[in-house]
Amino acid sequence: MPVATGGGATFSTATAGPLSSDTPVGASAVSLRGLGASATLTLINGRRAQISAFARGQESFIDASSIPLAAVERVEVLPSGASAIYGADAVAGVVNYVLRNDFQGLELSASYGNSTAGTDEGRYNITAVAGARLGDRNSVMLVVDYFKRNPFFLRDRAISRESFRPSQQGFYPSFNDLFFQFFDQTEEPADGGCAAEDFGSGNLGEFCEVNTNAFVSAQDRLETIGGLFTHQFEISDKLTWYNDVLYSRVESRGVSSPANFSRAPIDPENPFWPAALIEDIVEEGSFEGATDFSDFFGFPIYAWGKFPEPRAVEVESDSYRITSGLKGDLSGDWKFDAAFMFGGNDRTQRGLSGLIVSQNFYDLNLGNICTDGTRVERWDVDLGRSDADFIGDTCEDVGKTTLWYNPFGGQTTQTDGVAELLATEAERKGRSRLYSFDASVNGTLLEMPAGPLKAAFGGEFRRETLRDTPAGVAVATLDNPEPILGFSSTSAFAKRNSWSLYGELYVPLADTLDVQLAGRFDDFQAFGSDFNPKIAARWEPVEWLALRANYSTSFRAPSLAQSGAGVLLSSYRVDCEATPGACAGDPTEDGESLLSEDVGNPNLGAENARSFGGGAVISPNSDIELRLDYWNIRHEDLVGIDEDDFIRRALAGEFSVVGSGALPTGTPGLEVTNGFVTDAHFQITNLGFQKTDGIDFAYTHRLGGGSAGDFTFTFDATHILNFKRKASEASPLEQLAGDYLYPDFIASGKLRWRKDAWRATLSGHYKSGYRDDPSNRTLQALGLPLDADYEVDDYLTFDLSVSYDFAEDSFIQLSVRNLLDEDPPRVLGSSANVDLFNHDLIGRYATLRVTKRF
Repeated sequence: MPVATGGGATFSTATAGPLSSDTPVGASAVSLRGLGASATLTLINGRRAQISAFARGQESFIDASSIPLAAVERVEVLPSGASAIYGADAVAGVVNYVLRNDFQGLELSASYGNSTAGTDEGRYNITAVAGARLGDRNSVMLVVDYFKRNPFFLRDRAISRESFRPSQQGFYPSFNDLFFQFFDQTEEPADGGCAAEDFGSGNLGEFCEVNTNAFVSAQDRLETIGGLFTHQFEISDKLTWYNDVLYSRVESRGVSSPANFSRAPIDPENPFWPAALIEDIVEEGSFEGATDFSDFFGFPIYAWGKFPEPRAVEVESDSYRITSGLKGDLSGDWKFDAAFMFGGNDRTQRGLSGLIVSQNFYDLNLGNICTDGTRVERWDVDLGRSDADFIGDTCEDVGKTTLWYNPFGGQTTQTDGVAELLATEAERKGRSRLYSFDASVNGTLLEMPAGPLKAAFGGEFRRETLRDTPAGVAVATLDNPEPILGFSSTSAFAKRNSWSLYGELYVPLADTLDVQLAGRFDDFQAFGSDFNPKIAARWEPVEWLALRANYSTSFRAPSLAQSGAGVLLSSYRVDCEATPGACAGDPTEDGESLLSEDVGNPNLGAENARSFGGGAVISPNSDIELRLDYWNIRHEDLVGIDEDDFIRRALAGEFSVVGSGALPTGTPGLEVTNGFVTDAHFQITNLGFQKTDGIDFAYTHRLGGGSAGDFTFTFDATHILNFKRKASEASPLEQLAGDYLYPDFIASGKLRWRKDAWRATLSGHYKSGYRDDPSNRTLQALGLPLDADYEVDDYLTFDLSVSYDFAEDSFIQLSVRNLLDEDPPRVLGSSANVDLFNHDLIGRYATLRVTKRF
């Protein structure tokens, strides 16, 4: 749906991975209007769902992957703020997953899909649904769903195989003692080191490039098994007891690029130093007085490089939800519904490769560890700033043998025992719980001249808890701010009670005019209470035209992951154009790549929003319907982190600005060296506002084809007029519509055909182009002008689906996505070379499904 795509805040499973900036592995969520998953209220059967135990950064979300697809009857989408019955936090709208219910018989279904490329992106799905009446009053249903998806890597497609901007920190590191040397030195091709095509020299000296796209997965491996059990007991003709149990287990694996190490101190007396590299270092140092490699002894030589193995994690997730309630008839046409609900999510993440314990890595490079695990103080290591001072003790002094890391020869040959000391699983555990009770009644309050005045009233109580606990080896401390090199740990602990009351009136003022009045009162522990109204009206001046309008306000307390956030290790590359003050005042510079922190904030406030809109429905006859709507949303006091805004505010004096190594872990602020920001501890705060408005257009035309069959044409489009954001008074007003990752026109059209047992659908999906955002380094690598403007092309794909009913309620279906195998457009600003939020990288994909009912 056009309303569910567009914008960099869109939740994309294609960006899943083990890092804090990645989407959590094995999870998915819905974002409406490009405002993010936290601004979209996600429900199951009209009720709240438990949040994922792992947040996306510090944004909690409802994991749609925890809902077995075979259990879903339909998905209802309300793309506008709805503050009354559904919830005051429905800023962008509501997505409601309605589960199957009261099925009788047996249904079996199986499908297999794969791309038409030479790689294997297979997807396998087997489902079974069984239901029966037990006696006169009981009915039960069981759904079982198994799904498996193979991984898909950036290297599997030509457009994303070779990175536009390869990493200059390579498997053959660059070395510099920062005293005798001016330029970095690395193992050169002529000496059997770096491959000739990867070897280069820049402003800092020699380097050996690595194409990180060769490692990164664009789609994580996923395997799920889940199910739904429902039971209904008709206590009487007017009262029903209903129960449902939803469960899923998800096992997934995500892969990111290998971790970097920067300024890692290496002992000049490490026995693995290659002779040719020693000669190069001495020759480079001779300009400052070095005559022999022994001149370097007693002082570290620093290394900038990358570990050979990619960072990979596996995640196991168990989600469950139990609902038990009563519904029935009261007097007149009044009905009631009341239920208890318990939901939970348990997640465990384990490292599979590429997670390196920083202290052991430094000690092994400096000769501080013996082969039996004993430690000596050959060097005094400062983990806070990756440095070391020579002391002189050795393992040999105590009758033992030193265990050395070999940072040379591509780091592929290591002594026994090294790998065991370096690698860690860094197990992380998360746990979320939701306990709730809700009750509602609805019916006719009184009869009015134009019809019945309908009403609905209800209330809800919720208790939510969240605990996200990383392994101790991954927890940052003042003395060791990066315990695992290039890897992010996160922690959160929060619990909260909340309750709400709501009411809604449907008032027919005339035969052609009705009004909806609603209000909701919410109280959140530690964040106060708020009342939010909604008013909507519909006027039908003539039979073929209906006009409608609505206004509502919203209130969203910070999520548990936001309010209970600990220190999150993250990464960020400074954007000198956006923050010249972070780059010695020069906007043309390349900013520093930071291994940063995201810091919690105990003083967060709630977000607020208001939305209004209006439109028309035109139905000249029963076969044609045209809908045109304008929507406008202003979202204020946003909870989050805007790195550029934080840097501006810190440089303006709002947060600490200190020298290198002087900013304690967990303290918000910046470290600045020679005018450049070299470290940052970003604090989650209430930011400014974002405002978006646009037009939705929908057209449906049903065509009776006679002997040719029945045709239906639908067309849906969203044109974003404005998407403005201002993080704070220190930041400029951004116009995101049409800017990087924010296409301003999204459309989808479908032609459906049906004749006897045959059905077919041909659909097209369009996204407009937008302004690209390449770095100077990318442009230089591609030989492109630095002062030019770059645009991302429009993107249009077609899908085709054909099915045949070979028996009653049984069919075989062939679906082909991206029928013409259209490549996504090139995006210079993306490390993947393409836009993984808005475009499809996998290409033509065919799926065959067979469903049989008995």
